[in-house]
Amino acid sequence: MESPSASFDPETREPLTDEHSRLLLETLVASTPVGLAVVDLRQRFVQVNDALAAINGIPRAAHLGRKVQEIVPEMWPTLRPQYQRILDGGGAQTLEVSGVTSKELGVERHFLVSYYPVRTSAGALLGIGIIVVEVTEQRRAHDALLASEQRYRSLVEALAQPVWTTNGRGEVVEPAPRWMEFTGQTHAEHLGLGWLAAIHPDDRKRVVRGWVESLRTKTTYRGEFRLRYHAGGYRDVVGRAVPVFGKKGAIREWISTAEDITERKHAEAQAENERARLRSVLTSAPASIAILSGEEQVFTLVNPLYKALSGGVDLMGASIKGTDDARAAEYSRLLEKAYTQGEPFIEKEVPITTDFQNTGVESTRRFDVAYQPLRDVKGQVDSVLSFAIDVTERVEARKKLEESAASLKNQQRWLEAVLDRTPVAMILVEPQTGRVVFANQVARRMAGGDFPGGLSEEAYNRGEYHFTDEAGRVLSLEEIPGVRAVRGTPVHGEPVIWHTPTGHYSLLVEAAPLPAQHGHDAAVLLALQDVTELRTTQAQLQHAVSLRDEFLTVASHELKTPLTPLQLKLQSLVRDAQAEQTLEALRARVVKTAETISGQVRKMTTLINDLLEVTQLTGPAAPLQLEDVDLADVVRTVVERFQAQATKAGCKVIIDAEPGAVGRWDRHRLEQVASSLLSNALKYGPGRPVTLRVERDRGRARLSVRDEGIGIAPGSLQAIFEKFTRAVSTRHYGGLGLGLFITRQIVEAHHGTLRAVSQPGQGATFIVELPMV
Repeated sequence: MESPSASFDPETREPLTDEHSRLLLETLVASTPVGLAVVDLRQRFVQVNDALAAINGIPRAAHLGRKVQEIVPEMWPTLRPQYQRILDGGGAQTLEVSGVTSKELGVERHFLVSYYPVRTSAGALLGIGIIVVEVTEQRRAHDALLASEQRYRSLVEALAQPVWTTNGRGEVVEPAPRWMEFTGQTHAEHLGLGWLAAIHPDDRKRVVRGWVESLRTKTTYRGEFRLRYHAGGYRDVVGRAVPVFGKKGAIREWISTAEDITERKHAEAQAENERARLRSVLTSAPASIAILSGEEQVFTLVNPLYKALSGGVDLMGASIKGTDDARAAEYSRLLEKAYTQGEPFIEKEVPITTDFQNTGVESTRRFDVAYQPLRDVKGQVDSVLSFAIDVTERVEARKKLEESAASLKNQQRWLEAVLDRTPVAMILVEPQTGRVVFANQVARRMAGGDFPGGLSEEAYNRGEYHFTDEAGRVLSLEEIPGVRAVRGTPVHGEPVIWHTPTGHYSLLVEAAPLPAQHGHDAAVLLALQDVTELRTTQAQLQHAVSLRDEFLTVASHELKTPLTPLQLKLQSLVRDAQAEQTLEALRARVVKTAETISGQVRKMTTLINDLLEVTQLTGPAAPLQLEDVDLADVVRTVVERFQAQATKAGCKVIIDAEPGAVGRWDRHRLEQVASSLLSNALKYGPGRPVTLRVERDRGRARLSVRDEGIGIAPGSLQAIFEKFTRAVSTRHYGGLGLGLFITRQIVEAHHGTLRAVSQPGQGATFIVELPMV
């Protein structure tokens, strides 16, 4: 049979690899009964064997990476100087230390500890090596020896207590000073059997019987009785008498002592009272309490609530181990865990189903169950305390709280969603830093999609984001409403223009502080109401009012213009009728005046018709009288009608009409369009030719009217088509400023377009395009 040590024979074994060497070393370190460890320069464990982990009462893995002071905090003040000494360059040293570890809380233990520096090959300090050997038992043995010596000395001292010797018949023949000192008896009183008189009368007969029996049987006497005390009264003592035999076996003498146990009996009585009180507390506590002793888990205490939860069964003296009930088996397993590991632990919210009210109806309640190991005087676990508290109401309250929290969170999300979709820009700002923490959709859209969150207040007025007042002046940092609000200044409806990459916005700023609540920090809420359209509308209304005022002035002037000559003509005609004139002369005068008056009436009629036309076109749309119309025929008809006016204006009218420009149009309305454009051309281009051209282009008919008059400024090319708007002074050119507006309305009613092309001093061309289909 091969020798187990053959593999270590230097002649036969192969060289060990580094891996084998490392494993062999690790096995040696792990299996050695001596505690070994290495800590780094910060006193953190980097290597610990199982022996040291067992000494400390903490798993090996829990040591790694943790500092020595965290593993043995109570011993750290003693250990710290040793580590510091090594760090300061000291060499190896071995010393005895004592203290408490987690293995046995409250129990002082003794260790022989060696500290040595761990260095690199170059001598650099890597850490500190530790070798620990527990010498608690040796120390206890040493202390026991000292105690034995102390007891010997105490015994000698005790011999100074009531002590006496008697002869073989139990008679005092030699004086006993300590007896006389304790009892107060005199020398004569205690000689012979007189010493029995110092024993309490109620105890004396019992002591005498016991003493006589010991004399007869030659055996040691021990008895408890009350002994008179020199200061008065009696003290409880334990009397002992040991026979001293001679060489032939006869009793030579008796050596007797009396141990005063008065204080001990009093302490035992107090301890018993304390135990009774503790038992009463455990019995009446509003918790389910039981103590199960030994490995067999025998019930040694069961309070009423525990008994009630167990169905009223008397469990005292019974063992729970080996039960077939699954719930009881799990309970037994947890008890055994606390018993064997010696560490307390708690199971949270354990569901227990039973008939709690003894009504025949089972229900489930939840308990926190604590398992607390109990130790004997030697520090060994001898039983486990099971302590269960009903936490059903707490669990239900927590669940309700969690449900409420979830509901509040959902409400918060809903409110955030509502806030995000509010049509007013909303921004939340940190009051301390001015940093934007929230911006809703409207604010983000204004800012260009992603709001510049995280900007400090100093960044609000730089680059693409800046503020001006309504006059366009750039605001300083201190003038920005949002910054002022963040700094605590009230802001209510303050106007500002915000310039962003998407444009500029007219805003009314409201600000309100939001206190810290519901887990959120304090903030400032900024509401930015976009009034850009409102400002635009306001400007348009102001412009419209200005145009209205101008129109009223022009209309008043235009309407008065024909009335004044009309009144003068009528007054002149009245004067002629009153004068002595011939009938023929008067008739000629009346005819001439009537012609003039008719012209003025026609002018007024035209003005009034324009006003009526505007009313009709801006009100409910009047139906068009559609028919097949040739646009060239319309132009020729209108030109023929304006021959006299063209001659008067000194304008040559040129027609360039392409045949076939036919569509479903309202002929009368198209004549209005042509008349208006031709009238304007004659009005603003007197003495110069006017050209009317009719064309077809990709399914559309085009009418263009060109004059060579004063032209139109570029800025007025669009405005001239609005109501009461003109590009020239009313002082030099009459009219209400409605002609082109009416013309555009008619063209657009036919789904067409009207535009003007012009340069100042180069005439103007008005172009009408109509769909032919």
